[in-house]
Amino acid sequence: MLKNYEKIFKIFFREAELGNWEKVKIENIAKKLNIKESDLKKVIPNKNHFLSFYNINVDKEVIKNISDEEIKISSNDEIIQEYFMNKLEIMSKYKFGIINILNASMKNPSFLITNLKSNKESISKFLKKVKKKNTNISQIVLIKLLLAVWLLAFNKWLYNENEKDAGFAIINKGIMRIKNNTSLFSNV
Repeated sequence: MLKNYEKIFKIFFREAELGNWEKVKIENIAKKLNIKESDLKKVIPNKNHFLSFYNINVDKEVIKNISDEEIKISSNDEIIQEYFMNKLEIMSKYKFGIINILNASMKNPSFLITNLKSNKESISKFLKKVKKKNTNISQIVLIKLLLAVWLLAFNKWLYNENEKDAGFAIINKGIMRIKNNTSLFSNV
C-alpha cells in the first residue's frame, strides 16, 4: 500500500473495529490525521466512499504484484483468478473492520451503489490491463459474471471460518464455470 494512505486506512478501520462506524465523520478522521478536512475530502468525500478508496488502493497493490511477464505466459482465467486471490490476501489485514463497515452500512443505498460501482470498475480496469483482444460485448458480459463471482467469494471470505480457503474455492469454481461454459476468456 502507499505509505501516505496506510495511516488513513488504519484510522478508518480502527474506528470500524471499535464499532464506531455509524459515528465516523470525515472531520474527526482529519483531526486524528492532523490534516485539513478539505484535503481528506479530496480522496474520500464522505465515509460511504472509504471502502471504494481502499479498493482502488488494493487494486494498485495487486497490479503491482502481477508482472507483465506473468500476464504474457498465463491464461486470462489464471491471471484473473490470481487477481481475486491477491485482493483477498491483501484485504485480510483489515477484515474485521471491513465486516463492521459492511454490517453498519448495508441498509444505506448510497454506500451500496458506491461500492458496487467501485468493484465493477476495479474488475474492468484489471481486464483492460490484461486483455489481448478488443471485444466490447464479450468484455461487458465477462465483467458482470466476474463481478458476481467476486461478490460471492468476498461474502464467503468475510463470514467463513476458513476465510481464504472458502473465498478461493468460490473464485476457482466460478472462474472454471465461466471458462467451461462460455468462450468469454478467449475473447478478452
